[in-house]
Amino acid sequence: MEASYMLAELIAKQKKPHTIAETLILPACKILAGVMLGPDAANELSKVPSSDNTIKRRIDDMSEDIEEHLAEKLQASGRFSLQIDESTDISGAAQLLANVRYVDADSIKETFLFCKEMESHTTGEEIFRVTNDYFKENSLTWNMCVGLCTDGAASMTGRVKGFIAKVRAQNPHIVTNHCILHREALVAKTMPPELTEVLNQAVQMVNYIKSRPLKSRLFSQLCAEMGADHQSLILHTEVRWLSRGKVLSRLYELREQLLEFSGENAVPHKDKLADERWCARLAYLADIFGHLNELNAKLQGRNENILSSTDKIRGFMGKLLLWQEALEQGSMDMFPLTSAAPQAAKERAVYAEHLQTLKERFEQYFPRVADIEDYDWIQDPFHQESSTEKLSMKEREECAELRVDRTLKLKFSELPLDQFWLASASEYPSISHHAIEQLLHFPTTYLCELAFSTLTYMKNNSRSRLSVEQDLRVALSSVPPRIKKICAPRQAHVSH
Repeated sequence: MEASYMLAELIAKQKKPHTIAETLILPACKILAGVMLGPDAANELSKVPSSDNTIKRRIDDMSEDIEEHLAEKLQASGRFSLQIDESTDISGAAQLLANVRYVDADSIKETFLFCKEMESHTTGEEIFRVTNDYFKENSLTWNMCVGLCTDGAASMTGRVKGFIAKVRAQNPHIVTNHCILHREALVAKTMPPELTEVLNQAVQMVNYIKSRPLKSRLFSQLCAEMGADHQSLILHTEVRWLSRGKVLSRLYELREQLLEFSGENAVPHKDKLADERWCARLAYLADIFGHLNELNAKLQGRNENILSSTDKIRGFMGKLLLWQEALEQGSMDMFPLTSAAPQAAKERAVYAEHLQTLKERFEQYFPRVADIEDYDWIQDPFHQESSTEKLSMKEREECAELRVDRTLKLKFSELPLDQFWLASASEYPSISHHAIEQLLHFPTTYLCELAFSTLTYMKNNSRSRLSVEQDLRVALSSVPPRIKKICAPRQAHVSH
């Protein structure tokens, strides 16, 4: 029976259809065992239950165990933060996804919490009802939830009926955060009309080629014949706005091949490809979106905290000032494609206007980045310059003692930040509690984005009716199923 559960777990982790056990995995294993070990070994494998329904039941059992075990961990931790987002799947159903970050023994962990199909409109009230019901079912309270990260949708942020407002009514002390990735994308969307026009025209060119398979193949063939480094364009999608960086770079690199191709094809705005000033603007867009893409990539990933993410935003804002100064002095070294483009010098005013707009938008969407210095003591508690003025007297006293604790100083160089502060909790409980609470906050809804990608892959056209929560939990949870515990009270039955 354990083997059957392990097989089902593997299928869920690989996001495969349940039927693959009976149609591919077990037959393949029997062939290999028969060849390598003999017919008796192959016959023994036939005893492993592997039908479609069996695999589904195994996954459901493991999902239930993971959910129960995680609830126990959250109750034991006593505090956690939440990231939550909603999207629509391939069947048109709205799915609400949540991930959680919590203290588990000597470190901070983060994992999938739930995926619930929304039965009615995705209003803030409905999102709260679904989440609140889940909390009640798993003996969780809103007072345990110290932080909440969402996108900026009205259903989340509405003053009266928004999800955040409903949560604050339950826990007035909760800290809420608008996803940093989402804010960066909003910043990037604002640009002068001259650049907006070039961007829209470039996107139309790319989508004309990529949305027509025959045109796409012919274009690839032409690029190969002309010796281009790349032989295809990247399809632009509005869903992930900052994908434009790579799209524009590829278009700029292939502009000559596309101009040649457009001679016999109705590529929209094809005359622009021969316009050097238009190409200079395209080069700048490719460069600046490349930089924005790079920032976006740095902000993504697991275990990112609000302090390190804010530092990265501040660093980019500092680079914007540097680029503005360089542009005023006639240098465009920070924009390699632009600096090599003919006519780029004549477009300097357009570039300068856009950099100023970006600077203003970053200040608008990230108005309190300088406040992060108040938490420098978390990132380096042994730095004497780190301010502790906004801490309570008890916390300041503990911080003063900690700064001269040579044993902990050695640990600080050896341990990740969360583990260091948890290791300090017994001797310095107040300051450690404060530090951990800050590190618990999610800066982005990145894990929800990952889960949506997994959901889309699993719930494709051929499996659009699949109920995804159990499969998603086994696939994505960092809490492993306790298979021996699940099997203990059950009697193994052979099924086919």
